[in-house]
Amino acid sequence: MGDPPRKLPDDRIGAAIAAITAWRQAPADPVPCPVCGRPGLDVVDRSARPYAEWYVLLCDGCGLDHTLHLPMAPPSFGYD
Repeated sequence: MGDPPRKLPDDRIGAAIAAITAWRQAPADPVPCPVCGRPGLDVVDRSARPYAEWYVLLCDGCGLDHTLHLPMAPPSFGYD
């Protein structure tokens, strides 16, 4: 049996958000893993916009397998 999937440490959430931002800006470019720094982080967008962003972060180098949830503000329909 292999090692269990590695989750994102709390102190690396900022680095994970930066990695997601880099991936969104240039999806074809290799993105470094927020945990081990190895290029080639696999990012899968599972978002349910406009309510939440969900990203699956996978790294073959360190075994990272984590889903990151970024809540969004609900849509505003104005004040009439």
